[in-house]
Amino acid sequence: MGKQYTNKLKIGLFGICLGLVALLTSFATPVSAWGPERTTYTNESPAPYATFNSITNNAAVGDERNFVRVGEVGSTEPYTDELEVIPGKEYEVYIYYHNNAASNTNASGLGMATNVKLSSAYPTVLNVGERGMISGIVSWSYVTPEEPNNAKEGKVWDEAYLTTKTNGVVLRYKTGTATIHNGGKANGMALPTDLFTEAGTPIGYNKLSGTLPGCAEYSGYITYTLIAENTNVSLDKKISLDGENWSENVTAKPGDYVTYKVEFKNTGNMEVTNVIFKDTHDEGLNLRTGSVKVYDVDHVEGETIDDILDLSGYNTGNAAPGALVQIIYQAQVSTEANYCGKTLKNTITASYNSDKTVEDDATVTVKCEGETTEDCTTNPGLPECQEKNCKTNPEMEGCQELPETGPLEIVMAIIVIAGIGGAGYYLYRTRKTLKHVETNATGKSTSEKTAGPADESAKDNDSSQKQ
Repeated sequence: MGKQYTNKLKIGLFGICLGLVALLTSFATPVSAWGPERTTYTNESPAPYATFNSITNNAAVGDERNFVRVGEVGSTEPYTDELEVIPGKEYEVYIYYHNNAASNTNASGLGMATNVKLSSAYPTVLNVGERGMISGIVSWSYVTPEEPNNAKEGKVWDEAYLTTKTNGVVLRYKTGTATIHNGGKANGMALPTDLFTEAGTPIGYNKLSGTLPGCAEYSGYITYTLIAENTNVSLDKKISLDGENWSENVTAKPGDYVTYKVEFKNTGNMEVTNVIFKDTHDEGLNLRTGSVKVYDVDHVEGETIDDILDLSGYNTGNAAPGALVQIIYQAQVSTEANYCGKTLKNTITASYNSDKTVEDDATVTVKCEGETTEDCTTNPGLPECQEKNCKTNPEMEGCQELPETGPLEIVMAIIVIAGIGGAGYYLYRTRKTLKHVETNATGKSTSEKTAGPADESAKDNDSSQKQ
């Protein structure tokens, strides 16, 4: 893999355990979520008995308490404690182990670690905003100088973390990639999947026996590969009257046949399994017998299937990344009058991987003889729609010519009309009263007044002159 730490580890594997202070310079490596709290040692002052990953200035990895790391396969970047994964790429987990006992303690048995096992775990699914933990645990048996006949159990652990910017990223172990690396005969041996159990799997130097002497010469690391995959599918349903022009909705007459086209595509980078399609529809639509045809990689010319799409559904099997499944079928619009003017919906549901579903729908509006389905949305040019459209879009052509006929204008018009009528009536009453006064003044009765309106006007003028 060409990682920085891999190259440096070789120094520790074949170097002399004591006295190489010049080569064992410390690296500033951030400590991850390791445990437990424990006594630490240095290259210059190793442990007096078998203990693991407690040296703080190891030339290969720096602080050995931070012994779990991860990197992208094929990258020259070093392993790290936290990494963002991208679907379609592979990532290598690195777990370092080192019995920190001084080499001169091996002969007495104090430096020998027995029942050494390594276990690891990783997240299987990652979503945006999550930190998926990769863990590494080294466990062993040992004795101390104070109690050489009393075997004890030791355990140390560390973690690295994965994040993603894509929801639903699946992490899968790449079979056969778990491998041990060291300077002994066990170098390159494959580790069983017991590695991913709580108990772990034995490791060793010349064989995987679970026995490891103390000193950097016997240290090593294991690696395994994770594949980042993403399950993602798309589903699209369209409807047509002629089988050529497709849309989300059509207008049809009672008895018409409409054609549906369904397209399911695996847009992720992993296979989806057990893809089942099922149609559901409103009353007023009836699946046309013998019309269902499925197109996929195995049926490029199409395969007519039984009329079960709206009953039990139809299973098209697995879909590889990039695979496209297309289903075309017809339904007839009911001839019953009670469906006139109604919009009928047809829904297709695709289930896959046993627990996931997607769905989409299309609609048909039933138009009967003499019925119009036009409204201000479908035909803004209708006369009754112009005023409504002008209110929402005053700049529209012809809107400035429309009179304002809101409630205020209507009230004002009523007031003006009422005012004109009232003024005429007031004038009439005034003139009548004036004539009555004039009659009383002249002593003439109203029966003597036989002149027309013009003569009356003249007499009024004459009366006015006399006064």
